[in-house]
Amino acid sequence: MNIHEFYAADPRRQASAEIPFGDGWTEQVDRHSTYRLSWVADTEEIYSVREPHPGGILARYLDQLDVDQVDVAQLRVEILAVADRAVIEAALAGWPAVMPEHDSLRWARAQLAALPASHPAP
Repeated sequence: MNIHEFYAADPRRQASAEIPFGDGWTEQVDRHSTYRLSWVADTEEIYSVREPHPGGILARYLDQLDVDQVDVAQLRVEILAVADRAVIEAALAGWPAVMPEHDSLRWARAQLAALPASHPAP
């Protein structure tokens, strides 16, 4: 689903506070994109948003300057886990040091996949 569909699917997401967990995550198989992770307080979901940079990593900096932004439909969302904030923070402890590494999203996914199954992702 794209970011618009994600927020439209559950009205609680629209007004909820969100806690960011970085915006420079990378995935080996998607070298021209970065990912940002956020936790939604009202739904207890942590999700990633794929932000494509068709021009390569330099385009990421142009994106920050609002130059040639991608279409909202290209901002793909993946719900990684559902858990309270303390559990998410513990699972992702040390994330600022890991995020800049190559294929860092794999680490975040593994950390979150190891959480107890008491809150399965929708």
